[in-house]
Amino acid sequence: MPEIKTNSNIPKKYWYLILGTVLLSLALSFISVNFPWYLAVGAIVMCLAGFFIWRQPLVGILLVAFWLPFERLGAFETGDTTIRLSQIFLVITFGVWFFILISKGKFDFVRNRTLIPIVLFLLCGVFSLPNTLNFDRTLIVYAFIIFTATLSFIVPNLIRTKNDLKKTILVILVSFALVASFGLYQFAADMIGLPREVTGLRELYTKDILGFTRVQSTAYEPLYFANYLLLPIALLMVLFFSGKGTLKNTWLLLLLALGLVNLVLTVSRGGYLALFALLFVISLYYYKKIFTVKNLIIIIISGFVVGWVVLRALGIGGDFFTLDKFSEHVTNAFYGASYDERVDTFERAIEAWRDHPWFGVGFGGFGPYTAEHPEYVPEDGWRIVNNQFLEILAENGVIGLFLYLMVLLFLFVRSLRAIRIARDNYLRAVMIALLATLIGIIVQYQTFSTLYIMHIWFVIGLMIAVQNLIIFNHDSNQLD
Repeated sequence: MPEIKTNSNIPKKYWYLILGTVLLSLALSFISVNFPWYLAVGAIVMCLAGFFIWRQPLVGILLVAFWLPFERLGAFETGDTTIRLSQIFLVITFGVWFFILISKGKFDFVRNRTLIPIVLFLLCGVFSLPNTLNFDRTLIVYAFIIFTATLSFIVPNLIRTKNDLKKTILVILVSFALVASFGLYQFAADMIGLPREVTGLRELYTKDILGFTRVQSTAYEPLYFANYLLLPIALLMVLFFSGKGTLKNTWLLLLLALGLVNLVLTVSRGGYLALFALLFVISLYYYKKIFTVKNLIIIIISGFVVGWVVLRALGIGGDFFTLDKFSEHVTNAFYGASYDERVDTFERAIEAWRDHPWFGVGFGGFGPYTAEHPEYVPEDGWRIVNNQFLEILAENGVIGLFLYLMVLLFLFVRSLRAIRIARDNYLRAVMIALLATLIGIIVQYQTFSTLYIMHIWFVIGLMIAVQNLIIFNHDSNQLD
C-alpha cells in the first residue's frame, strides 16, 4: 500500500479512516438510490458497527457472540442463501482488524498451534476437488467452511485479556437468555394453537406433527439450537460450582434451569446425549462440590422443577399429546424410518470413501454423490450423512479425517494442560466449560453433520483464547 505523507500531526491511521469513510459514503449513496430502504438502513448500521469496531476491535467479537444463535430468525433470506448478522459482523470485524494491522505495518498474531492442523485440513479440500460430481456446490460449501473457520484465528487474536473474556461470556449469556426465553414463548404459543407467523416455527416442528412442539427458537433446527445451548449451560454450571460467577448464584440457577428446559423441549436425541456427556465432564472436575448435601438438594429440587415444567408444558397439547409418543420419539434411535435412513446414508458414505479413499468426494460432495442427478438439487434437498466423522471420511478421505482428528487432539491436549496449570480459578472454570462443550458437540456430531456452524468454530476460537491466557501467563511467571 502506498505511503500517505502529510505535514499535519494527524496520525496516519485516521487518514485511512477518513478515506474509508468517503468511500463508504459513496457506497451508501448508491445503495440508498438503487435498493430498498431497509437495505440502506442496514448498510448504515453496518457502517456504525464498523466505526466502533475500528475504535475497539473486541466490539466485533462481542457482536458476533451476541448474534450466534440467530440462524433463522433475525437472518435475511435471499434465494437459496441465508445471510446472518453473525456472518456480516465477522466479515466487518475481520476486514477492519486486518485494515488496522496494515495501517500499523505490524502483524502481531498470537501463537496458535492448533491453526496448523486446521489449515492443513482445509487445504486437504483442494485435493478432493477433482473427485466431486458437483463442482459449484463443492466450491460454495468449501468457501463457507473456510469462512466460519476464520473464527478459530480471529477470536484468540482479539480476546487477549481476562477482562476481554469476561465481556465475551457476559454477552453470550445475555444472548442466550433472550433466545431461551423466546424458546419458551415459542413452545407455549404453538401448543395453544397460535399460527406459525406468530411462533416463528417451521411447520415440521409444530405440535401438529408429533403432538408436541419441538423448540427451535431462533435456530434453523431444534438439533442446532440444542447444540448451541451446550455452551451457555456449561458456562453457567462451572460458574455456579466454582463460585466465580459474575452473576448472583440465584440468577445462575434460574438461567441454568431456563437452558435445561429449552434443551429438553428441543426433543433432540443427540442433544440429550451431548448434555449427558457435558455433565459427566463437569462432574469429573467438580465432584467434590457437586456431591455435598447442599448442592445435591439443589440439584434434586432443580431436576424436579425442570421435569415438572416440561411435563406441564407438554400437557398443554391436549389429547393429541401422550407421554408414549414423546418417549417413542426420544428412544426410537434403532428402529423406524429415521433409523433406516441413517443406516442407508452410513453405507453410502462408506461407498463414497472406498471410491476415493485418500481425499474423498469433496466438501459438500456427499449429496451429489448419492443424488440421481448430481447437478440438480433433489426435491427434499441434498442428503447428508448425519454423522460428522463419517461425512468427513466420505468427503475428505482418510487424510482429511486424520487431520480433523488432529485438530481435536490439539484442542484436548492443550485444554488439559491449561486446566492443570491454571492458577486463576475463573479461567480454569471457563476452560473446563469449553472442554465439556466441545466433548458434547463431538458426541452430538454422531447424529448430524454440518461443518460450517458459526457457534462451533466460535467455541474452538474461544478455547484457544483461554488456553493462551492460561499458558502464556504461566510461562511468563515461570520465566520470572
